[in-house]
Amino acid sequence: MAPEPVTPEPVQDWPPATQAVRDSDVTWAMLGYLGAIFLGPLIPLAVYLIRRKKSLFLRYHAARALNMALTVLLYLVCCLILGALLALDTITLSLIVAIPLVALLWLLMLRYLVRGAGAAQRGESYEIPGWFCAIIVKLRLRNQGADDCVREQAATAGQHQVSAGEHGQAVVEYRPGSRRVHE
Repeated sequence: MAPEPVTPEPVQDWPPATQAVRDSDVTWAMLGYLGAIFLGPLIPLAVYLIRRKKSLFLRYHAARALNMALTVLLYLVCCLILGALLALDTITLSLIVAIPLVALLWLLMLRYLVRGAGAAQRGESYEIPGWFCAIIVKLRLRNQGADDCVREQAATAGQHQVSAGEHGQAVVEYRPGSRRVHE
């Protein structure tokens, strides 16, 4: 009997609603968001690295806060470069341009991080707009190693063709009559 094609469900961006959110996860997620306001990416990075395997909720919010903090850090480096170039002409011009840009970046970051902390407190997801926040840390929430496992099993059997599905997940199709020779 031929096995049926395996097509896993698409990876969701948010954990299912049936998963309970613990108070400690909410506290850590809020710490990641609020720590990014004052210490940049250090606190969200620590929360992400230390607690990401504890729950999907925590991984989601820690990655969001870390992406926001890293993106703003990159924007600040660009403002520093712009300020240094303008300082070659006059320091006054450099300060007139760079200080309002840095203040605007900090206020925008403050707005989105406080909203993210509020969403984490309510146990909800929060999407920071893509025009302001780059995705640097990927969110692999569900079946993190499942794609690699499926690819490895299919290659070992030699009777399956593995391709990428619509959302990047592995799709395994059965190819009858093919064999892989192991040496």
